[in-house]
Amino acid sequence: MRIEEILKAMANSFFLIVTGTVCSMFAFCMILHPNAVFTLADIGRILLMGIAGDLPYLLFLSGRELNKKQMFVRTLLHVFVLLTVLLYLAVQWDWVNLQNTEEVVVFVLTVLLVYTAVFFVTKYRDRKLTDKLNERLKERYRP
Repeated sequence: MRIEEILKAMANSFFLIVTGTVCSMFAFCMILHPNAVFTLADIGRILLMGIAGDLPYLLFLSGRELNKKQMFVRTLLHVFVLLTVLLYLAVQWDWVNLQNTEEVVVFVLTVLLVYTAVFFVTKYRDRKLTDKLNERLKERYRP
């Protein structure tokens, strides 16, 4: 992918990631910490999580078109890097205790759920755009 495509995808996914992060934090806290209280610093950290969740997208940067195998490998690498970065931040901010396996598992599952949701929403948007463009091309070049 070209840098322009990556930056556009990152800008589009940022808001999905932040929304997903808020929803997953709500679910995470409801399950493990129902008395949790969030501060203004936590809201800023949620936004930083959105940015940190977007930065690994740069792994898809390529000077040429990636084939399916290359895209699959980069997707796996992307998920691993994303989980590592977000778990690191969550531990640094005392959102997750690495000694508590349940917290780590729930955190990883919520990140994967958000990742999956962002993936499908993005694919749906791309598909709608492709259909719209194809329809316009058919209208324009129909004999």
